[in-house]
Amino acid sequence: MYVGTNRIRVQKGTGHKLEERFARQGGVERQPGFVSFQMWKLDADEEHEEYLIVTHWESKEAQGEWIQSDAFRRAHSGARADFIIGHGLFRGYDVRLSSKPQQTKAPV
Repeated sequence: MYVGTNRIRVQKGTGHKLEERFARQGGVERQPGFVSFQMWKLDADEEHEEYLIVTHWESKEAQGEWIQSDAFRRAHSGARADFIIGHGLFRGYDVRLSSKPQQTKAPV
């Protein structure tokens, strides 16, 4: 499993605009190798709002194919939003350990 993150900072009070943009765009859901998408908002009182875009992939190669795809170009086309501060900060991670809740059997 491979996880891509992108940290995006926006002007305070404009986070809802970023959330709306991501809700409209889509496209990644049909990409081969895509597992899941999450948008996290930092729970802190800063001079700006900060989001972390988190995508899970079957492999680093699958994530790379998304970045090279026409769907990615369409999702990231258009004018840059004026409420975004600076550039996003992308990081990629190979998942080394993972756990989920254990399934328990109901008593017989």
